Amino acid sequence: MVRLTTVSKTAVGAVLLACAGGLIWLVTGQVATSTPKATPHANVSSFVTALPQLDAQPSQIAAPTKTDNLKVIGTLSVPTARINGLGITRGVDQATLDTGLAGAYEWSGPGETGVFAMAAHRIGAGAPFGSLNQTHVGDYITVTADKHHYVYQVTRVQEVSPNDVSVLNGSADKSEIVLITCTPIPEFTKRLVVTGELVPTKS
Repeated sequence: MVRLTTVSKTAVGAVLLACAGGLIWLVTGQVATSTPKATPHANVSSFVTALPQLDAQPSQIAAPTKTDNLKVIGTLSVPTARINGLGITRGVDQATLDTGLAGAYEWSGPGETGVFAMAAHRIGAGAPFGSLNQTHVGDYITVTADKHHYVYQVTRVQEVSPNDVSVLNGSADKSEIVLITCTPIPEFTKRLVVTGELVPTKS
């Protein structure tokens, strides 16, 4: 998988990556080549041309595949969406998401300034985000990573077009989480996007 990271000066053209038949990234004139540090408030619209299209062929991904080669970087819990300790890994390619884990984009991480964004299947592969539509503003999302618990409160639930990548844009002064899956079932013509803001820890 080509990662959105430090870029090569010699690459030309564009890089297209497909996920479940529909995730397309476009990096014009540059190719990502190495693992990055987080970009706290990067505008990613210039890199991403479409949000993930998941479960386009659910019959082919009915059950989770093996996770032997994947590193779990944390777990995700969203009680109202019936998500409890779901493993999070890096990558939003089809093979990664077919494992039934939540796949996180590369540019940020839990608790960091900017957008910690991830996607998962609505149906198929264990349907990890199958009930994400039950999440509402005010609900809580918890990410556990490196023995730390990061609690986010949902600030927005919306349906957007596949081309509306503005939901991935970070902020210079906020730490946010974004969960993405496809909607409605079974057409999957839009993206269900749940956004939450990090709840400050008490000193």
